[in-house]
Amino acid sequence: MPTRKDIIMSKNNLKNKPFFILCIVIIIVIFAITSINKLDTNLSKTSLIEKYKLNNLSTEEIVETLDRNNEDYQGLSASITGEKLKLSDGKTNIELNIPKDKFYLSFAPYINNTHPCKKHNLISCRSELVNEKFFLKIVDNFGNKLIEKEVYSMANGFIGIWLPKNFEGVMEVHYNGLVASTKIDTFRGSNTCLTTPLKLR
Repeated sequence: MPTRKDIIMSKNNLKNKPFFILCIVIIIVIFAITSINKLDTNLSKTSLIEKYKLNNLSTEEIVETLDRNNEDYQGLSASITGEKLKLSDGKTNIELNIPKDKFYLSFAPYINNTHPCKKHNLISCRSELVNEKFFLKIVDNFGNKLIEKEVYSMANGFIGIWLPKNFEGVMEVHYNGLVASTKIDTFRGSNTCLTTPLKLR
């Protein structure tokens, strides 16, 4: 036979039951809304990548594709830092991680005209020497050669190269008897766009 204590506890449980059910319902609703928002965001990101036919490409491949063929991607903004590739079509924003051991530097030697630049925009950055051949030499601070080869500027007048992360050294560019030289580094906050120091003389 139930004791008085059992009856009181039973009544208290009945009183607490609606509150408990309400809490469960609130949790379920919050979880559902969060899941829907996350799904919408993922669909938007996928849609942006597919819209510009960049699906099935690695981050490095997307960077190289956009920098080389920027005329084909009007309406897209694509800027790169030492850590992220940031894409936007004005509605959807995407950030893709750059491999931790790599750094993308886009540089533009020039004779007459250039623009100040620190963070390279793969779509909108332009320089004057388009589709030209250069000789590039990069050495570290101890004089060890990292790169020594011919390179070609792209349709935007820039040359894009992948360098090791946390590198410090000197870049030297030769073009038709003219030379430009500057110090470079590839740390987390380093510039990914190199223009004004590369005036050919």
